[in-house]
Amino acid sequence: MIHESILDPEIVPVTFVVRTVEQTKAIADASNIDILYWQVFDTDVETAAAPMAEGIVRDSDGDGRFTLDLSLIQNQTYNFIFWAQDEQPAGAEHYDVTDLRRVGIVTYDDELANDETRAAFYACEQLHITGTLDHEVTLYRPFAQLNLGTSTYDVSSLTNTTPMKVNYSEVTVSGVAEVFNTLTGKGEGRREVTFQMNQTPNGEQDAVTPMLEANNQSYYWLGMNYLIVNDDLDNVAVDMIFYTTHGDVQINVPNVPIKENHRTNIIGDLLTSEVVFDIVLDDMFENPDIIVEN
Repeated sequence: MIHESILDPEIVPVTFVVRTVEQTKAIADASNIDILYWQVFDTDVETAAAPMAEGIVRDSDGDGRFTLDLSLIQNQTYNFIFWAQDEQPAGAEHYDVTDLRRVGIVTYDDELANDETRAAFYACEQLHITGTLDHEVTLYRPFAQLNLGTSTYDVSSLTNTTPMKVNYSEVTVSGVAEVFNTLTGKGEGRREVTFQMNQTPNGEQDAVTPMLEANNQSYYWLGMNYLIVNDDLDNVAVDMIFYTTHGDVQINVPNVPIKENHRTNIIGDLLTSEVVFDIVLDDMFENPDIIVEN
């Protein structure tokens, strides 16, 4: 005998308000995040062939909040996956969001350094629906953010008639993941990726702003890239090239710790001939900083 509730299930409205957690230390402050992808699975979220439902929501008023209205069956358990990003033109997307359980990187072979349009946020939640529900979801970054900052900027002006300018940088990282598993919060795969020469976070400005705030100090911001992390905490090799008006500056750091939703800051006198730097792991984009290596 089939239970009556299965023959005539009660449908209840569920409203999600989805927002990105405020990240004041990112270049664009997450204000460029304007599209939310969502998928719903039953309790077999890991093995399901496809989501039960899916869709997109756009942030039409630019307030960083996405509202999603669904009609769901009462007394059922659902798994929800949310992925928010900067919407890119067709054919130029950074991510494969076909299956939000495993988000792939589409453009690893053609990435630009210092590209804030690669920013993204995600969340996974399981809810048992017992009635009408208004539920708020906070999204977090799936990436580690790798920042490069120098305490001394115009070191060449002491020996040259014209001051040095650094408007472009390039970074190669060995050991980053190829896919982000939103269910586990960890990356999968391992490869070398070159984030190709592009304007620094300061762009073409001689005023060298904005500044990178790290370790309770301000640094001239030379580079920023988002990385997918294997495991909870991983180490990668980083090769940096800073293109200056007085020649290229190259630095190699073999063991750099990175962690999901954390900032790793390589800071110090990065432009001097005798490089002195610290590696600082910044907890979830907030102070205090933790000195990992000198």
